[in-house]
Amino acid sequence: MLELLGLADDSFATAIFARCGVRTRSLEISPSQLRTSLQARTPETEEQLMRLASRAVDGLEADLDDVGVVVTASYYSLGGPTLAHRLIDRYGLSADVDKYHLVGVGCASAVPLLRLASQALSDRPGELALVVAAESVSGFLSPVAPGDEKVKVVGSALFGDGAAAALLELDANAPEPAPEIAATAVHQVPGTLDHVRFAVSDADSHMRMARELPELAQRAVPALVDAFLADHGLNRAAIDHWPVHPGGRGIIEGLQRGLGLSDADVAPSAAVLAEHGNVGTPSCLFVIERTLTDRRPRPGDRGLAITIGPGVTVGLMLLQW
Repeated sequence: MLELLGLADDSFATAIFARCGVRTRSLEISPSQLRTSLQARTPETEEQLMRLASRAVDGLEADLDDVGVVVTASYYSLGGPTLAHRLIDRYGLSADVDKYHLVGVGCASAVPLLRLASQALSDRPGELALVVAAESVSGFLSPVAPGDEKVKVVGSALFGDGAAAALLELDANAPEPAPEIAATAVHQVPGTLDHVRFAVSDADSHMRMARELPELAQRAVPALVDAFLADHGLNRAAIDHWPVHPGGRGIIEGLQRGLGLSDADVAPSAAVLAEHGNVGTPSCLFVIERTLTDRRPRPGDRGLAITIGPGVTVGLMLLQW
């Protein structure tokens, strides 16, 4: 990646790539693609997003006949019909399925996506909601030129392609190991609108993440968590599992310090970051899946998913097994 991005001899980039917490990630990028703009790559990017999303849906190994709501999301979208439209067509879903496609919610997306799907299901009793989040960083990654911001190097080291899918039902007796979504909340932190930004110009595009994000995670999130839990008669000690956003090593460590979490508490998030990088929109679903496989929650356990994305928006989701 350093060579592809023109950073093989850059000591700052080499250090960032070495300590960012990412060991492997999925990207579909070549030198010829890097010489083209985001706009020029749009057809290939839209095809890749559909391919990744379909793979995630197939991985559910589920009967989709009862799906009445489809909610899809990606950080950006330049094409149409939307990913939701195309998935309905691919899987032959009913023509009257409610469909929504969200753009720009990014790393904070799991909470608003699942909230929207749950609300839509309330009008369709007995049906299921299919939620699909897909991201193609390959679609907008660009070389780093002399004089570019250092934050461009940081973003180039962190992000990867990926997709995740989930099925929701308004049924408290869902089969194990599925958790119940007991409560959700979102909070936009004032004065942080430019902290996470998709920077696009005529010839360049990259993710811009402010260096203050780890400090913000440490300083601002704990008060939001405590207020959210108190609203539901709980405190941090009542939480058994902490699927926090794998936005980068600094963000995980900032949340860990601010919330007093152990290495074991954040191990699923660190593992997702190491193996996949920050996959943006589907990140939280990756961590929830890793929590299920690695920590094996037991009946009665509680979890608190924390997402951090553009805005800066913090999403909180209380899970009950």
